[in-house]
Amino acid sequence: MSRTVLIAVIVVCAAVVVSASAFAQTEGFYKGKTLQIIVASGPGAGNDIQTRIFARHAPRHLPGNPNIIVENMAGAGGLRARNHVYNLVKPDGLTIAQIVRGTELQEAIGDPGVKYKSDRFNWLGNLSTGDAVCVARIDRAGLTLQEAVKRSVGNPLRNAESGNTTIGAVAALLIKEFTGINLNVVGGYPGGSAIDLAIERGEADMRCGLIWSSAKARHSDWFKQLGAKKPFATVMVQIADKRLPELADVPTLAELAPDSTWRAVAETITFTYENAYPMLAPPGMPELLVKMLRKAFWDTVQDPQYIAEAKKAGFGDNDPLPGERVQGVVKRILDIPDEAKSRLRKLLGLH
Repeated sequence: MSRTVLIAVIVVCAAVVVSASAFAQTEGFYKGKTLQIIVASGPGAGNDIQTRIFARHAPRHLPGNPNIIVENMAGAGGLRARNHVYNLVKPDGLTIAQIVRGTELQEAIGDPGVKYKSDRFNWLGNLSTGDAVCVARIDRAGLTLQEAVKRSVGNPLRNAESGNTTIGAVAALLIKEFTGINLNVVGGYPGGSAIDLAIERGEADMRCGLIWSSAKARHSDWFKQLGAKKPFATVMVQIADKRLPELADVPTLAELAPDSTWRAVAETITFTYENAYPMLAPPGMPELLVKMLRKAFWDTVQDPQYIAEAKKAGFGDNDPLPGERVQGVVKRILDIPDEAKSRLRKLLGLH
């Protein structure tokens, strides 16, 4: 055997040993360990509920069947959790996060609170591709957007949000820009559940960015479209590519845009909801762990038992995305035109 051939054989054998060792390590990687999932909202929100359903079924699809705990880390529309995962969490596969939409958009527009690079996260998948709506109390806004515009003159509507630069806040300010509706964004709520409670108590009048599937699961008693005999709230605008069948008389955000550039902005916001309930891991994680977690994510959301529980909880319209697809969505949003970024920055007072 020549020296060259001998070296080649040694290299191949070494590669096989390393591969086998890596496989052995991942095959029981989580045995006896605990996986933490951080949720970037308060308890009871739609994304929190879905994450907890996911956590009950994911152990079957992770090597070693770990214990999974879910912990809430609300704040600034998800910024607190994103910054935490990016800067403080070890890339050891023991902590991942389910964060609310808007990660990449807030980076793209230069939000000063952003302390991360979206494309360096390891995106594991997306639990739900969701169309969203802007809703308001009927007693404050009336039944339609046109009526809300008239009623808000001299008496601004209070639009509750978790942060002043969240996707919901952007959507509300775009409606204000497009229609002249008189509203103020009130930030600081810990999540969707707290926002909805504020609306029910009369502390706030409206919210934008409520995922419609979440509305179906948690607020069927609010809307006439969902069978409520005494509707409490109305859907003023929908954030969707096209009008949903049950909301055929409600305009989309893009339809309200006064020109092509504003329409491009509205379409970007709409597209952001394709990544409605994403899950991610910190940067710097070994590729083998990333692949393992992505596979476990996808296997879980395709699991009949998971799907059945999600449907029972009212989340029957999920359209999950694999991690590789989410990574592409992130890039597309980061690459929005400079003119669109400039208009958004001005809209949010970031200039």
